[in-house]
Amino acid sequence: MPTVFDMTGSTAMFRKPYTTTSSVSYPFPPPTAIAGIVSAIVGFENNADKDGYSAAFWRKISGNRVGIRLLSSVKWYKTTLNFWNVKEPQKNPHIQVKHQFVKDPSYRIYVNGPVEDELERYLSQDRFVYTPYLGVAYAIAEVKYVGRFESEKISGDGVLVNTILPYNSDDVEIDLLKSGGLHREIVPFKMNDQRNLEETITVLYSSNRNQQGIFVKKVGNLEVSKVGKDTVAWFPTW
Repeated sequence: MPTVFDMTGSTAMFRKPYTTTSSVSYPFPPPTAIAGIVSAIVGFENNADKDGYSAAFWRKISGNRVGIRLLSSVKWYKTTLNFWNVKEPQKNPHIQVKHQFVKDPSYRIYVNGPVEDELERYLSQDRFVYTPYLGVAYAIAEVKYVGRFESEKISGDGVLVNTILPYNSDDVEIDLLKSGGLHREIVPFKMNDQRNLEETITVLYSSNRNQQGIFVKKVGNLEVSKVGKDTVAWFPTW
């Protein structure tokens, strides 16, 4: 039975890796960020104290899959942050770097796989091993346990999905008119235990929570399940 929890905060910043001078954020935590958040809650070690590049938690998080739902409309704000100038401190001890943040984010996370029992144990007691945050350490996440629900696989076409949708244009067909307009992103999906990106994935999402969801005319190989009252499109298993 999938374990479900909500994450909210005053701000979030899931930095797009290709941005340099200015830090630009994804509007939601990509699957790689969810892997880190779940691992932090249950206490999977990353062994970074022995090797700065280590992300050993990927060995334990493998075999699980997730779904992600936006519970609030995507809102942005931009500001600059002061950083130490470590390259040329003799010229100027500080530099200002532009940042794009998600304002008042709220997400629902669905977790299905071997970790769900241990995750439920921590969430139900309002506990975690390491502090979960929304992309950056100064964006602390407020985590609320929603529950565990039976997962009923949905077969057949013509499905209204409530979550972010992993998208393969050769296999899945969307009704854009009924969906009311969608955004498309390529997000990091899987990394190895040395923090090297192994796989990306294309997703579709609605930035307006007032829209009903994503109307899928042809499901194809997409895994869709009824979890509680929500219809979840699952990301592939890590």
